[in-house]
Amino acid sequence: MTAITLFQGGIAALYLAAVALLWPGKDRLGRPAIALATLGLVLHLGLLAWRWHDIGQIPIVTRYEDLTVDSLMIVALYLAVQWRLPELRQAGLTALTVAGAGVLWALFHSRGVFPMDPSLRTNWLIIHAQLNSLAIAAGTLAAAVHAGWLAGRISGPDTPALAGRLAGWAFLLWAAMVAAGSYWASLAWGRYWGWDPIESWSFATLMAYAFVLHLRHKASWRGKRWAVVALLPYAMMLFTTYGLLLVRRSIHGQYLFQ
Repeated sequence: MTAITLFQGGIAALYLAAVALLWPGKDRLGRPAIALATLGLVLHLGLLAWRWHDIGQIPIVTRYEDLTVDSLMIVALYLAVQWRLPELRQAGLTALTVAGAGVLWALFHSRGVFPMDPSLRTNWLIIHAQLNSLAIAAGTLAAAVHAGWLAGRISGPDTPALAGRLAGWAFLLWAAMVAAGSYWASLAWGRYWGWDPIESWSFATLMAYAFVLHLRHKASWRGKRWAVVALLPYAMMLFTTYGLLLVRRSIHGQYLFQ
């Protein structure tokens, strides 16, 4: 077992240990849980810096890098939001579990280097990739709040509004990701849109978020009934990002080690 595997496994262990401390729902365990997650985040940043230095290019191309960056974004956003809104701390049960799983899943993919060809050497790819990671982080946190709300672990008069606001941010970031990706596609492939499977599912996910956010304003759909439906676009987001290339070929697949 290599040093980087042990290092990455240790990061996942810290995130999952934080989940274990949050599970009882006791306030006195909340701070140690956040301390473990914060330590994991610091080491996670070090891991990516190590990768960047090792390969000599920004680590955003391969599936290994994709999962590692997305997991970091999830934890960073969760820690920032729970610091500002402590009532959402229990969202870490889902958010940190997803991040820990992502860090471990990354280890099952090749850590080989994919040299960037000219179509990848543009700031628009970096913008597109980082918006994708931020959208996944916002979507994961929104789903974590929805799950905590449904389970009764997150409650309060502001919970519905906060859940809606987070879903709204996921929608906006995903829309920006699609727009940036479209412009990058025009530079890399000479067209803005081609109804490639990834592009089609990205658009479908965007429309699903738009539908759910619209549904939220219907009186008959307010409350936990809406929270259940709001998990659907998040599931579509995960499938589009991680699952689609397992069952369909896409021009995007040439940049990922499966």
